[in-house]
Amino acid sequence: MPLQDLTDVVDRVGYWIQRSDEKVSAKIAAAYKQKGGWEGWAQVEIAYLVEEKYPNVTIDREVNVYEGTKKENDFVITDDHDATKPKQIIELKTERGTQTAADFRKSFLADITKIQTSPIDAKYKPAQAFAVAISVTEESHKLLFETEWERGTKVTRVECKEGIVIWWYEQDIV
Repeated sequence: MPLQDLTDVVDRVGYWIQRSDEKVSAKIAAAYKQKGGWEGWAQVEIAYLVEEKYPNVTIDREVNVYEGTKKENDFVITDDHDATKPKQIIELKTERGTQTAADFRKSFLADITKIQTSPIDAKYKPAQAFAVAISVTEESHKLLFETEWERGTKVTRVECKEGIVIWWYEQDIV
C-alpha cells in the first residue's frame, strides 16, 4: 500500500493516541510530567505504526536533511517501491510538563520556520515537509488556537480523545 501523504501519518498518530493502546493517554500523561519528555517514545510508536501499515516504506529517525547545518529532523519517510515519490520530512514536537505553553508554541514555530527557511539537501528532494505538534494542556490548546499564523502559514488541527490535540503545518519542497 503506498503512503499517500501526511494525512496517512496524522492518521497513524491519531490511531496511536486513540486506538492502539487503551492506556496510551495515561502513559502520555505520565510521560508529560517526566523531565525528559516523551518525544522520543512518540517517535518510536509512530514509526512502528507507519511501518506496520506501510511495509513498503523506510523510516529513518534523526536525519540531517538540512544543507549547511547540523540540524536533524525527526523522521524521513521514503517509499521503497517508488524512488520518484516525494520523501516525507517530519518534525515532531510533544508538549512537556517542564515547559510553558508559550515555550511549547515557540518550539512548534521554530520547526515551522526551520521547514520554511532551511534549504533541504538535494538527495531529499522532492519532499513534503511537515511540522507536527501534540499538545496536551488546555493552556497550549488555547494558545495555539488563538495564534495568528503568519500569512501563508496554514496550521491544521485534529482533536483526539482525553484532551490531546494534533497540530500540523505542511509545505512542498521541490
